[in-house]
Amino acid sequence: METKKTNEAGRAGEPGDILMLPADAVGKEVQRATRWWWIPLLFGLASVALGVTALASHVGALTTLVGVFAISLMYAGAAEIAFAATTRYRTWVGVVAGVASIAASVLALFWPGVTLLVLAVILGASLISWGVYRIYLSFSDPILRPRAVILIEGILLLALGVLALAWPQASVLVLAVLVGVFFIVFGVFSIVSGLHLLDVHHAVRKARAEAHDAARSSARDDGERHAA
Repeated sequence: METKKTNEAGRAGEPGDILMLPADAVGKEVQRATRWWWIPLLFGLASVALGVTALASHVGALTTLVGVFAISLMYAGAAEIAFAATTRYRTWVGVVAGVASIAASVLALFWPGVTLLVLAVILGASLISWGVYRIYLSFSDPILRPRAVILIEGILLLALGVLALAWPQASVLVLAVLVGVFFIVFGVFSIVSGLHLLDVHHAVRKARAEAHDAARSSARDDGERHAA
């Protein structure tokens, strides 16, 4: 019996529908993720605000765009590292993605004599990388739901990256719009993830409470039978 419970608990971290698992099979990953549901929610709200600000600021200078772009990648990287430390199924993958994003932001800031073409290439490669990563998460992470929403986010980021690479003559304003859209897409889907984690948090608490009540009731019935 103990072996069976251990195996079930070990499978709690595998891809699948977390809410369909029995209460005693909820693994440490789920417990940790649901406890930090507010982190992606806050990062998402901040991302949407930054995206709207980027779109409304009408950036026209290359140096300003480099700063906005670098800040966006650094922010996204820091956010992903925070998510990886609290909500991701495979922590190291999220940390690698976050560090890569921060590295790209540093590259854009300190590239000697950065041009619009160089910035477009870095932006396109970064967006494609983020898109591929989010698509990977939609299939591999058992906690992130709904999968279709995460998949759509990845496809959108992938499309933005391809657009940036396919349009190397894009103006500063166009690239600024892409950065703003990236922020908004990243933010909206982070909010969705946070709200889903909140639902899982409540579902896990309810399941654990019901399991605890059932165990107490069973123990009481056993005691009464022994007494009789």
